[in-house]
Amino acid sequence: MSEDSTKSRNAGDIYRLIYYDRQSSRQIISEKLGLSLPTVTNNLNQLKADGLIYNAGSFESTGGRKAHLFQCVPHVRYSLGINITRNHLSIVVVDLDINIIAGKRMRRPFCDTDEYYQFMCREIEKLLDDHQIPREKLLGAGISMPVIINADQKTVSYATVIRVSHGIYERIGRHLSCPFFLFNDANSAGLAESWFSGSGKTMVYLSLCSSVGGATMDGMNVSRGSNNRSSEFGHMCVVPHGKRCYCGQYGCLDAYCSEKVLSDFTNGDLKQFFEKLKENDNQGYWNIFEEYLDHLAVAVNNLRMCYDCDIVLGGNVGSYMSDYIDRIRQKALALNPFEQNGDFIRVCHYRTEASAVGAAIYHIDCFVKNM
Repeated sequence: MSEDSTKSRNAGDIYRLIYYDRQSSRQIISEKLGLSLPTVTNNLNQLKADGLIYNAGSFESTGGRKAHLFQCVPHVRYSLGINITRNHLSIVVVDLDINIIAGKRMRRPFCDTDEYYQFMCREIEKLLDDHQIPREKLLGAGISMPVIINADQKTVSYATVIRVSHGIYERIGRHLSCPFFLFNDANSAGLAESWFSGSGKTMVYLSLCSSVGGATMDGMNVSRGSNNRSSEFGHMCVVPHGKRCYCGQYGCLDAYCSEKVLSDFTNGDLKQFFEKLKENDNQGYWNIFEEYLDHLAVAVNNLRMCYDCDIVLGGNVGSYMSDYIDRIRQKALALNPFEQNGDFIRVCHYRTEASAVGAAIYHIDCFVKNM
């Protein structure tokens, strides 16, 4: 290996260590990577000169010289995240720290047409202009949709929530000027939650939106299964021979725990449903919600039995569940033969735009890994 390639590899390893650990010192980097302190110092100086890292302060000293901390500069690069739903379009710009720098959400019914994608790209350009995002710093875009995406991240294998053509990637590519890939919306949301926590632990994300989906996170990676259909939790049966699901089967979780089960009682307004719950003067809303939680508890317990990991309640319903987390924990524990503590059930961090943020992570991940 040449001297230049060794230097490049060392710089990349140091950058990745700082990025994943959030911050680090010369001594810690030297110990973790097995590099000499002079080698670490030279590479840190080069990374600073390139504008990739900065001095973020010092450790508290217990005597002697304080150790300087280094951190990655978040605004060196940006990534676009786009989430397409049946009736809405969301666009976010995130930096390397997965902070949302800019975003907008619009009511726009999806239609697989050039007109729709032209509108989407105009809104993207406007958002970038309004927030003065340099195009040369843009890594690319990720587009999340409620469909099953093949391993190539370009073709759709299954779509019923929205209708898309087989050539959707090429159609979008006629209008979107930056590199992009397609992602399943629930997988993207799970990825955003996992990257935010940074724990590296296995986690199940249950997406409770207009359709029910999910993601299984193996550390900070999505576990996709043999056919890219892993974690289609909305189509596991919770009530044999029960209500009919949009997929054509009966008793699916989607038929009992999609947001429509609640919002249909308030003219499609989920926020209004939860406002009605807090008024405490309509037992009917509580009866509906208790039945919803009963079915949700069955699903959560099944997932706990299968995966033995944390279960994160996400999506539109998940964003309202903080006030009711103890209630769902009690219901799930009543079905659990092993545990008395329901802390493994928690509410999502991203209350909005999780799928868009997760879709943006792909290009950030590639940038960091290829440093």
